[in-house]
Amino acid sequence: MLKETLGDYQNDGYTVVRQAIPQVEMEPFLNLIREKVDTYARALMAAGKISNLYEDLPFQDRLAAIHDSKELGSLQEWQLPPIGPELKTLMEHPGILNALESQLGPHITCNGDHMLRINLPNSDKTPFRFHQDSQYYGQETRHAHIVTVWLPLVNVNEVNSCLYVIPGSHRWDLIDSARDENGRMRSFEDVEARGEPVPVPMNVGDIMMFTNMTFHGSKINKSNSVRISIDFRYARTPGTYKANKEVQASEAFMAEKVRRNKRIAPMVVRGDNPAIKKGNANAN
Repeated sequence: MLKETLGDYQNDGYTVVRQAIPQVEMEPFLNLIREKVDTYARALMAAGKISNLYEDLPFQDRLAAIHDSKELGSLQEWQLPPIGPELKTLMEHPGILNALESQLGPHITCNGDHMLRINLPNSDKTPFRFHQDSQYYGQETRHAHIVTVWLPLVNVNEVNSCLYVIPGSHRWDLIDSARDENGRMRSFEDVEARGEPVPVPMNVGDIMMFTNMTFHGSKINKSNSVRISIDFRYARTPGTYKANKEVQASEAFMAEKVRRNKRIAPMVVRGDNPAIKKGNANAN
């Protein structure tokens, strides 16, 4: 039975919703991952880089076996196509949106910045050190309210690299940082001395929500399987809420950055879309 490290979003900067998505409803997306792993294995076989497809193994063990003692890269860029029906269904799942509504209100946009995370066994390159997401977004986003929703695609614990969070760190300011040799942010302050990280074991179907200012990270995967997860980012839909100028400026900066740099445009996933309403009004 999982230790109940649930967190309180307002006080701790994160929370976990157990079985927000029934495991049977995760299967279409998990099947997509299985297909991608199979395609990847067959491409490596065709290139002469592996001699066994490991077809009998679960996808997380199969990826680990493919990479065992081989220099095949870190899989940091092993990503899904920009969007597809399985991904869109997961991104808009009512279990996620119902949980988000208590934090963001009834009008929610997914900003399109989804990432599939591959944490290889015993790799010091694939874990993420403790960071705030706004360290990646930019100083201008520190007043925004952006919620990351993190979903494990395998059951996770302290052995195979569950997430760790520092409760209450969302109330700190944005800590100065710079990218290391792997492109990961490193804070100039020892944040673990300032706040104690807690591990958050989770099962497939659980979701974690945390703010863009909450310190979180992962450690080396000490299991024999790959830890795979996916994360999405959500915010209040522009034009549907009131906020002070600092917040408006931060969220406008983030929205423009996403539109300029990301693979897919932000998508309204719940509630009103003022842009569509305005377009309809202009059409009339």
